[in-house]
Amino acid sequence: MTLPPGAHEAARRHLEERIEAFIAGHEASGQPPDAFAGEYLVRALASLKAGDYAAGEARLRLAETPAERRSPEDIARVPTGYALLSTAELRRSFERTKLGQLR
Repeated sequence: MTLPPGAHEAARRHLEERIEAFIAGHEASGQPPDAFAGEYLVRALASLKAGDYAAGEARLRLAETPAERRSPEDIARVPTGYALLSTAELRRSFERTKLGQLR
């Protein structure tokens, strides 16, 4: 299926805006994302970098999911035993990913 002209670029911008809002919310609150949200945010960033914006949207929705609404299957997919990325580290990763998209 062929996308209409500009749809790919619009999907990228929309995902970037949503990721920006998610990170900015954590910056404003001073609270980093928990392990689940951080993992799915990193996965959304990987999708953004790969140009798979639909997968990025799905992964970001998971990152935004409140703890009490997360499925056991999604929780089980989050690796454990590693240090969480800080909000500043997630911001830097996002900014590097955006710069890579502009090249």
